[in-house]
Amino acid sequence: MRQRSPHSIAWFSALASAAALSFFGAAGCQRDGAKEGEAAPAPSGAASAAPSPDKKKARVRGPDLHDDRFDAKIAENLPKVPDPKITGPDNAGAPLDNQVFRDRVLGFARKVAAIEKEGESVACELPVTSAKPFRAVVWGYREGVQVARGEASDASLCVTLKEATRRAIASGGGTKEALGTTRLAIELPDHGMSILEHEGKGLELDHGLVPLRSFDKALLAKRIDEGQAYLLRVLDAEHKGAHKYYHAPADAFEPELHTIYTASTGFTLLKLHAMKKDKSLLDKTKSTAEFLLSMQSRDERDHTAGGFFYTLDLKRGKPERKLVVGTTSKTIFTLLELHALTKDAKYMDAARKAGDWLISMQLPTGAVRASLSQHEGGPWTVQAKESTLYTGQVLSALSRLHRATKDKKYLDAAASTAMFLSQKVEKNGCYVGDEYRKPNPISSSWLVLSLLDFAKSTGDKRIEDLVFRCSRELLGRQWKRSEDAYRHGRWKGSLSSSGTGWLAEVMSEVFMFCRDKGKENCDAYKDAVVAAVRQIMQYTYAPENDFVVKNPKAAAGGVFWSVRERYVRTDSVCHAMNAYINILPFLGDGALLELPEMPLAERLAFDSDADDKKAEAEDRAGGDDPEGADDAPMSRAEDPAEEGAMKGPRRGPMSGGPDDGPPRPRLPKGFRPQGGRGPRPPGPPPQGMPQ
Repeated sequence: MRQRSPHSIAWFSALASAAALSFFGAAGCQRDGAKEGEAAPAPSGAASAAPSPDKKKARVRGPDLHDDRFDAKIAENLPKVPDPKITGPDNAGAPLDNQVFRDRVLGFARKVAAIEKEGESVACELPVTSAKPFRAVVWGYREGVQVARGEASDASLCVTLKEATRRAIASGGGTKEALGTTRLAIELPDHGMSILEHEGKGLELDHGLVPLRSFDKALLAKRIDEGQAYLLRVLDAEHKGAHKYYHAPADAFEPELHTIYTASTGFTLLKLHAMKKDKSLLDKTKSTAEFLLSMQSRDERDHTAGGFFYTLDLKRGKPERKLVVGTTSKTIFTLLELHALTKDAKYMDAARKAGDWLISMQLPTGAVRASLSQHEGGPWTVQAKESTLYTGQVLSALSRLHRATKDKKYLDAAASTAMFLSQKVEKNGCYVGDEYRKPNPISSSWLVLSLLDFAKSTGDKRIEDLVFRCSRELLGRQWKRSEDAYRHGRWKGSLSSSGTGWLAEVMSEVFMFCRDKGKENCDAYKDAVVAAVRQIMQYTYAPENDFVVKNPKAAAGGVFWSVRERYVRTDSVCHAMNAYINILPFLGDGALLELPEMPLAERLAFDSDADDKKAEAEDRAGGDDPEGADDAPMSRAEDPAEEGAMKGPRRGPMSGGPDDGPPRPRLPKGFRPQGGRGPRPPGPPPQGMPQ
């Protein structure tokens, strides 16, 4: 049985760099406060108001194999650190299991750190032998910032850990207190193991994640409650709109509110309201809808009436002059749900106007123009390249409008777009791309959901068959490796938590439709959602994994983007929550999924690098990264995915800090952690993932 293990130095170095830079980038942040009386505090600051740094000066050389940032302190302080005598281990002892091994490694490091006088002894209970020498790296984190690091090598594991811990103490000042209030992370990089301290126990780390190897309905319900609290904190106290990014390592929001993320947050709050019958959630959604309505264009002279502006710039106090069909489509989703609950005509009126604008953005082929944008005082420009993501969003919105209004014009427009997408499938198959992207799972899943919405409006059996055909193909592209806790449950070619969450949401909708239609083998979709839910939950901030977070209470429940990028994007939380809520009623009692650990002896001998290379090749074969990491950068005006991973008026949040903070260093190719393509230099962001 094979086991995942980290490119050790890679992701720890990346996190260390991110934490250090976001610590400085967050300086001068102004409070973007939450409402009083909420269960957890809002982030302590919005994005830095300081001007963007000089980009040439901001470039930082990436770490070499040896991280030398603490060398001077170690050289200065190591003579002051006691060097205890090691007693044991008894190599005749019984073989250790993984958890006992992790606990003893951590416990031994803590005992070394507690030594006060030269000549004292410390017991080591690690009867472990290896065909190759041990290398250990001991890291110390305090309030989300890396404050200590020590590295050592020796044939003896006990000696290696002792010397690495002594160097970590020296790097933090050389006194007993150096590691006293830190949270330790310990790597054995040449043996593919990493351990994170939590409440005196040693947690498993896998590619920088604390893997979730088992879960049940109770844990899922807890994550729903935590996600709800997080979404309420994302809403701006004054304007009631939602932020897109929460930079958890810096405890800061970006200075913008996004229409589509507000709509998505409202949509999820309405699902929570339906689940919990909590009127306060409906009231909160109605307040967010006031922000949505304020962002709708009413200008009949310039072909924009009905569309929704993309963002509100909090610094300028004005909407961005850009209307994207995806933003308008997803806002229609929420307005229709609100109207169904409240019967307030203003929501339906706004949804109809938005639908009319979407029809005006259609091409004769049934494809859709992506957006309109305008520079100050200039003409409106059209982005007409075809995006399957946007075309699908428009088809879903028009189909839902028809179901709500029975107005034939929406069905006719939807039919034109449905025909366009159906022809694309007949020509190219279910795994689709567009004029912006190569085939990828996100575009393909939007095709599925949009055709599903159209099938619900028409009952067209041919479209239903196409939905299930393409859904089954997507199931075949999901990682299903029970020995691989890092990848199991996500989709090949989709590397972010948002992508996994979105696919889980789509598969949950297909599952429920399958059941409603009395189809066979519907549980295959449920099983896919369960596997994806486990994957998402190990990307969710909780006390176990918040060691790189400045304000753990504010981050709790947030789903961070990737191993490298520890910011939270609101859509990651919304997609996850929608999937959780959809699938919860259909789950049984007991463990829903279990991924066993490899035995310790096999794990220590496992060739993690070779297995990672094989998995990466399989990932590439499964579809190009829809985050666009390998594509040439494009300007924001060209980007078809307004909810993209790295898009915005400033450089994207590469370091998990404010957008205008300093850039992260570029890492050598071999040290880039799994789960990302590595940081990129300052400049226009590439296209990204969908909302």
